[in-house]
Amino acid sequence: MPNSVSAAIEYFFQEGKENLEHCLRIAFETAAHRDVKKIVIFTGIGEGPKMAIERFRVQPRFADIKVIAVTFPNGLFEHSVISDDDRKYLHSNDVPIVRAHLPFDPIKAHHENHGILGQDLTLIGNALSIFCGSMSLCVQATVMACDAGEVDLGEHIIALTSDTAILVRSAPTSRLLTDLIVREILCKPMSLTIGKKEKSLASTEPLTLEASIEQTDLFGPTSEG
Repeated sequence: MPNSVSAAIEYFFQEGKENLEHCLRIAFETAAHRDVKKIVIFTGIGEGPKMAIERFRVQPRFADIKVIAVTFPNGLFEHSVISDDDRKYLHSNDVPIVRAHLPFDPIKAHHENHGILGQDLTLIGNALSIFCGSMSLCVQATVMACDAGEVDLGEHIIALTSDTAILVRSAPTSRLLTDLIVREILCKPMSLTIGKKEKSLASTEPLTLEASIEQTDLFGPTSEG
């Protein structure tokens, strides 16, 4: 018997919202194919969950897939707020909104020079950024939805942002490192045009990858014997 399976990964040439509809399509099609019943969308202003309702969940084959919106905590970003009208719209379409502290964000001390709590989880978020800027948000959306009771421990869901989608075995924050598993990366940006200020790769064939950062010696001059 074969001991492997082939699965396609879609690679976008740049990060950003221009990939949102394509990312949603990949998520819904994979959910239907894998019999996944919940899609968790990390959103700033509600655009992703609204598009999921209006363009995908209206289709009969996607109608039984539950959509869960996860967003930033109250007051974190003034420009990333789901409006009252959009919150009512999402609730009327059976889309719960999870709003809470992001698990990988540090907890600041009252006095700036007294240190920062939660640095270990902050480093997890930074490490996930080697995949792309949204990978950390996908993982955090998963654990936040699980913390809120919208997703069960061990349940397989798809978590996505505007340009990244992953198939995940869910776990709450307290069991992140012991039980959460990223089963598949469904799509992600190839060029990190926002998170790491890269230039977008050209869509011509053949695809050529070139170094886009300066080569520097992080440890200063060294001597060799």
